[in-house]
Amino acid sequence: MNDLEQHAVHQTIPATDPADHQPTAPAVPAVKPKLVVLRGMRIGAEYPVYEGRNVIGRFADKPVDIDLVSQESVEQIWCSRQHAVLVLDDGNVQIEDLNSLNGTWLNGVRVRAGQPRPVKPGDVVQIGTVQMRLMLV
Repeated sequence: MNDLEQHAVHQTIPATDPADHQPTAPAVPAVKPKLVVLRGMRIGAEYPVYEGRNVIGRFADKPVDIDLVSQESVEQIWCSRQHAVLVLDDGNVQIEDLNSLNGTWLNGVRVRAGQPRPVKPGDVVQIGTVQMRLMLV
């Protein structure tokens, strides 16, 4: 080994990354919204809202994420198969009607297809005859 090789073998490099020395921020708990039924066949039933798109309707030929088939009587069905969509993105919730026959309502105001509206905790969503309140856990 020559002098350069010996010198390189014993050289140490100090850590200079400031991230190694700064305390990390505490983790922020994830927002877990859910819909709680206020009016329907099963009052108090809860439907979790997951990150991304959550289709509300009645399971038939197309799958839905929030299935309201048990919330309306079979004699009087007002909920479309794919009625509306709730979108959870980074803790924010929006609702949009999917061209349903009987409409989607947010706090008594109609939500139009193609016009998503923000939904806040405590707001009431109506799909057909079913009313649900958005809650955070």
